[in-house]
Amino acid sequence: MNNFLVAYASAGNGHRTAAKALKESLASVGEPVMLADVLDFSDPVFRRVYSDMYNVVGERSHGVCKAMYRITDRNREESGLVKIIDRVSDKRVHAFSRFVLENNPECVVATHFLPMTSVARLKSKGLYDGLLFSVITDYDLHQMWFSPQVDGYFTATDEIAAKLEKLGVGADRIVASGIPVRRRFLAAAQVKVTRPKLSVLFLASSIADEKALHIIDQLTALGDRVELTVICGRNEDLLKKLQLDGGPEKGLNVYGFVDDIERFFTEADILITKPGGLTVAEALCCALPMILVYPIPFQETRNADFLQKRGAGVYLEEVSRMGALVGKMMESRKILDDMRVACRRIARPDASMVIAHEMLRHTASAVSLRDIHNGYVNCKTLQGACAAGSR
Repeated sequence: MNNFLVAYASAGNGHRTAAKALKESLASVGEPVMLADVLDFSDPVFRRVYSDMYNVVGERSHGVCKAMYRITDRNREESGLVKIIDRVSDKRVHAFSRFVLENNPECVVATHFLPMTSVARLKSKGLYDGLLFSVITDYDLHQMWFSPQVDGYFTATDEIAAKLEKLGVGADRIVASGIPVRRRFLAAAQVKVTRPKLSVLFLASSIADEKALHIIDQLTALGDRVELTVICGRNEDLLKKLQLDGGPEKGLNVYGFVDDIERFFTEADILITKPGGLTVAEALCCALPMILVYPIPFQETRNADFLQKRGAGVYLEEVSRMGALVGKMMESRKILDDMRVACRRIARPDASMVIAHEMLRHTASAVSLRDIHNGYVNCKTLQGACAAGSR
C-alpha cells in the first residue's frame, strides 16, 4: 500500500512544484508515495478550461480575478456559489475520488484546494478514513482552502495560522511550516556568486508580451552597467520576439524553459517577477531580493504586500518606474544588502522536511519518523551553517 498520496492541480506551476518537493522529502526516507495531478483525472474540456483559464485570466484579466477571488472567499458551508463550484468540480474529477478509494493511502496531502475538497467530500461521506492535510502555497488565506474535514494545515506564516484559528481550526492542527521547496534550493543558498555588473533576472513567462517588453526596454536603457537575463518559460512568442529582435546583440541573455532555475537565482542580484507563492519561497531561500510586478489579485497581491512589509521585495505598481528603481539599487548596494538580510530572515528552506516530519508523526510511523527526524535535524544544521556563512 502507498502510505502517502501527494495531490495537486496543474493550474500554474507552483502547486506542482510544492507537491514534488514533498514527494522528494518523503521518498528520501523510503516512504511509499504517489504523486497525482487531479486534472489528469478530469475530462479534456474541464482540464483545458481550468488550466488555461488560470493562465490567460491571470495574465490579462485581473478584473475577473478580483471578482472571482472576492465572491469565492466565503465559508463553503454558508455560500451557495461555493457549494455549486464544489459540486461541479467534484463531478468533473470524480475519477480522482475513485483513484483515492482504490489506492486507499494512509494519508493524502494536497497542495491545491481542488484535490483537497474532493478528498474532504469522501471523508464527510465516510468513504475515506485516512488523514487529509492541506499545504497552503501563498502568503495569505483564501477560504477555498478551508474545510472541517482537513486533519492538519501547513501554512507559510503565523498570520495565516491565526486566520485559520478564527475559522475554528484548532491550533494543534496547524503548523506554520513555510512553503515547501525542493532540496536543491537549500544547496543553492550556500553559493555566493559575485559579479562586477548588477545581475538582473527577469521571469517573464506569465506576463503579457507588451508588458514584458516595456520592462526589458527600461533595463536595456541602463546600458552595460546591467547584465540582464530573461527567462521566457512557456511564453514561446516572447522568446521568438527577443531572438528576432537581436536580444543577444543587445546584451540580453535569453532563455526559454529551464529546469535549473536555482542556478539563475544564485547568480542574480535582483529578481523581477510576478509574486507567485512558490517563486517567492524559492527566491527567499536563495536570499534573492525581488521587484514584484503585475500580481494576480488578490493572492499574488497579498504575497507582494507580505514581502514589501518585511523588506525582502519591492511591489512596483507603476512599472514605468522600473528603470529608475534598478538605477537606484545600482547606486546604493546597501539597499540590496538589507533586502538579502530580510530574505534570509523569513526564508524556510526546511519547510518540506518539516511537513514530512509532521505527517509521519501523525501517522505514527515510528521507523520512518526516526529517519526523517534525523534528516530534519541535518537540514536545520545545514540551514544554520548557510546563514552563518552568508553573514
